[in-house]
Amino acid sequence: MRRVHALLLLGPLFLAGCGGKAEAPSARDDAQWEQAMTAGQDSFDLGRYSVAITQFRKASELALMRDDGAATAEAGYNLAVAQLAADQPADAVATIQTARQAAMLRGQNGQAAFDLVEAAADYRLKQLPQSVHLASQAMTADDSAVAARAALILGLAADEAGEASALQQANAYLQGIKPPLSRSVEADKAEISARTLMANNPAEAAELAEKAANLRRDDAAYRDMSRALALAATATERAGDHQKAAALWARAAQSAAMQANKAASTDTTTVAHGAFFKGGTRTAESDAAQWARLAGGVSLHPFADPAKK
Repeated sequence: MRRVHALLLLGPLFLAGCGGKAEAPSARDDAQWEQAMTAGQDSFDLGRYSVAITQFRKASELALMRDDGAATAEAGYNLAVAQLAADQPADAVATIQTARQAAMLRGQNGQAAFDLVEAAADYRLKQLPQSVHLASQAMTADDSAVAARAALILGLAADEAGEASALQQANAYLQGIKPPLSRSVEADKAEISARTLMANNPAEAAELAEKAANLRRDDAAYRDMSRALALAATATERAGDHQKAAALWARAAQSAAMQANKAASTDTTTVAHGAFFKGGTRTAESDAAQWARLAGGVSLHPFADPAKK
């Protein structure tokens, strides 16, 4: 299977190859399928997630029409990732379950990558035990990129769920990755390590969280950057520096608010579906409000046009 670039939480993630060589023409040779996949990827890269969703859905349907299991898994996976990027985690779960079933019916296997996307969506939905379970499974993948990303999600979900052993498992995996490392993996290592140190060494945890935030910024992974800034704020608060903690929370809040604002202005379909306000969903909008409160109150849109306020 052709490897497809797609964002999941941070950096490029690739759907693992399904194996085997097809003798007959497949959907990837179909001009319409290829056009839909390319248009979806281009729209995704521009942050136009509703357009990406439309294109990947079209590609999924074309693949089903041709009964192409590999292409169905590929397009369905991309559709779920685009939905996750658009802050539609419940839709992403439904899509990945459908793609999983369709792939299995046609003898294809993208199990680890499917588990990874579903684990990430469950984390957003605060279905933490399910996220921990699926991420643990994905972390055993042969594909090192999938396994490493799964370790990040496992660490995030385990930390929030209070599952110390799973958090330590995620940290051990990430710390064991040998260099050279990408910025995203360096950031993952720093963030999960910070979470393991939070209780006993909040000062060091704060330093690692800020390091992760800086690395995320360099990768333009702003959602993950905001999360790391908020983590640094929590650690700094525990270390006793309340003023700096408030500043970090304010920075995290304003960045998250701008992310929600950008999505609202460039992706009207997402807003129409209420993606930023779904109950039980971790969104940029709800994160911004929470962190602003922790900061003691901060303007989330300080540069807004006064005429539009």
